[in-house]
Amino acid sequence: MAATDTQSNLTPARTRRKPGWPLAGQRFDLLATALAAWVILGVFIDVNAHNHGRVDDTFFTPWHFLLYSGVLANGIFLGIAQYRHVGQGYAWLRALPKGYLPSLIGVVLFGGGGGFDFVWHSLFGFEVNLEALLSPAHLWLATGAVLFLIGPLRATWGRAQAAGWRDLFPAIVSATITLSLLTMFTEFAHVMSQPDVFATRSPGGNRYFWDVTQAASVLIPAVLMSATLLLLLRRWRLPFGAVTFVLTVNALLMFYLRLGYIGEYWLVLLAAPLAGLVGDVAILRLRPSLARPGALRLVAFAVPFVYFLAYFAILLTTARIGWTIHLWLGVTVMAGITGLGLSYLVAPPALPEDAQSTE
Repeated sequence: MAATDTQSNLTPARTRRKPGWPLAGQRFDLLATALAAWVILGVFIDVNAHNHGRVDDTFFTPWHFLLYSGVLANGIFLGIAQYRHVGQGYAWLRALPKGYLPSLIGVVLFGGGGGFDFVWHSLFGFEVNLEALLSPAHLWLATGAVLFLIGPLRATWGRAQAAGWRDLFPAIVSATITLSLLTMFTEFAHVMSQPDVFATRSPGGNRYFWDVTQAASVLIPAVLMSATLLLLLRRWRLPFGAVTFVLTVNALLMFYLRLGYIGEYWLVLLAAPLAGLVGDVAILRLRPSLARPGALRLVAFAVPFVYFLAYFAILLTTARIGWTIHLWLGVTVMAGITGLGLSYLVAPPALPEDAQSTE
């Protein structure tokens, strides 16, 4: 009889399981965005400390505390939401608002990467210079971080109705944060982190190698910024100011990484809002979309082209450039072509109606 009663009590629990995912209100998205911003600020402050020699060979630093406490806060926030929603009847794999489960996985992955990073340092010592950006332990951490930094963007992407700053603010900030993490890990090739290098003559030795390295410092960020903006344009009509926000925040963060060495070149930062304004006006007037691929391609070319043209123009008028016009103007055009080329991946030409499947 007791067994029968137990079974009858358990049966309704199975039927009370809720379908789908819990809804994520604006408050949830904004909090997730704020916590992601906490982490990215911790990352950039930590790297700034490394670049300016304020870190010794120890894992336990104030900069690491800021970074890891931000990750912990993300884990607590997502863990509490997961626990509460499971208690309300949602399935374990659907207990977070749609799009946020990978964020929780990313926090767990980051935590495991932190332990691996500690072991890695113990076995092989601390990374120096470029090693810190390409260390397998740090790339593990970056992989986990991307999963939860991009959470608000991923969640907003899956919603049918989202438009304007009110709905898209978390997604735009999330995209900016994720872009900044990617550009931070390619800091060795980013114009905003090294205007002092562009303003000097090439060092003695292999001039060709120096030129190639500096060209990469234009083309790599051109790929990353163009891909980010095209991804957003693929999904939404961005509100006015979105492109300016993405480019300016990213430029400020990248400049901050070596602020103590490049502060005198601060005027190059104006290139970001200038290119952003061009992009925002073009979006407002041309309305680029998959249905208007010509407008999309024009924006894709114009934004990186104006960004780097303004950068070199400012550097040329306020300091100097170690390059000839053949190089700095040529690589600027190539940056625009890079954006244009990426637009064909986002919005490829239409196939003919009688095209056969390649499957």
